[in-house]
Amino acid sequence: MESQLIHTVELGDWALGIASLDNHGIVVSLSDGSLNLVDSNGNFSRTDAHSGCISSLTNVDKENIVATAAEDGVKVWDFRCINQGPVSKFLNENNVPFLSLDFEHGLLGAGSELEGTDSEIYIWDLRNSSPLRKLSESHHDDITEVKFHGTNKDLLLSGSTDGYANVYDLTFPEEEDALHQVINFASIHSADFLSASRIYTLSHMETFAIHELNDKSSDLKEPQPVQFGDVREPWNCEYVVNIYPGYVACGSNSQESLTLYPFQNEKVDTERKLTFIPAHGEEVVRDVFLKDSRIYTAGEDSKLKIWQSSHWPAPDGSADSEELQASKDENSTNEEYRKFKKHKKDGSKEQKSKKMKKDKHSNRFKPY
Repeated sequence: MESQLIHTVELGDWALGIASLDNHGIVVSLSDGSLNLVDSNGNFSRTDAHSGCISSLTNVDKENIVATAAEDGVKVWDFRCINQGPVSKFLNENNVPFLSLDFEHGLLGAGSELEGTDSEIYIWDLRNSSPLRKLSESHHDDITEVKFHGTNKDLLLSGSTDGYANVYDLTFPEEEDALHQVINFASIHSADFLSASRIYTLSHMETFAIHELNDKSSDLKEPQPVQFGDVREPWNCEYVVNIYPGYVACGSNSQESLTLYPFQNEKVDTERKLTFIPAHGEEVVRDVFLKDSRIYTAGEDSKLKIWQSSHWPAPDGSADSEELQASKDENSTNEEYRKFKKHKKDGSKEQKSKKMKKDKHSNRFKPY
């Protein structure tokens, strides 16, 4: 099944990440450090957010607020007052570039580039610029992924180009004790909790696996993961854009195509696919977002494309993923976050890179 192209938005530099805000439209992050707000007709407005490439973009709530990570720190943007600059900014001690970012349970988590012998994970409460926690001993290369558990505020997942995905139990004050589980996989492109007790890992070599989250029993025997191996042949692609709730997105430069497959109950349905041709030409697709019957794709051709497919709605996902998503929706309006918004509304405002070298990113690594 093929989709129909509705709009092509020329943004001027690599389009890397997509977020949706119900009160404003689609937000796209670029390699030039800008955030671009796109409406349903393809019109857009630009905000200079960072001095260099935005490596990660995530929602803080569903209506108005996103957060971004780059060389010059992590910033929180409220689109109700976007022209006034970020409402919050977070840095690390050594001004090391941030590569990965997530928001959940009223907390921001960010992973850094390697500096010296270790890379770092910082956790902040939105209301305080001083970090609540720093984890600096568990990864020895760039941290390309940070994800909070959807229903357990004490669990954090990280992934790195050192080949490991780590799970931390944040109830332990010492990092050595907090390191709950270590998954030895491969250089991590992305990783996340699929459900309350399942984790996926996707490598830069296009290998994919699903792992069991260790419990806290005295039995230290870890269940064997479900190994999909190199998915390029079975998924008929040259690279995997990412694993999303309910579907996977795969691209092929030589065929100039993008394909979405339903992903439910830990199975990929390669028969019920949705294809996009010519997608983003020979350039890599960086992100995909489904909203109602529209599909948004961002690529290294500097374009956001808006597609229509009334016959391939956004998959519902598994029961477990729905449970995690419902929790995320609830957490985005929890008491801590309401206090944060009130605090900012009452007038406490903070005023207002590593420049990406395109030859460094001829492969499909995250942009840093």
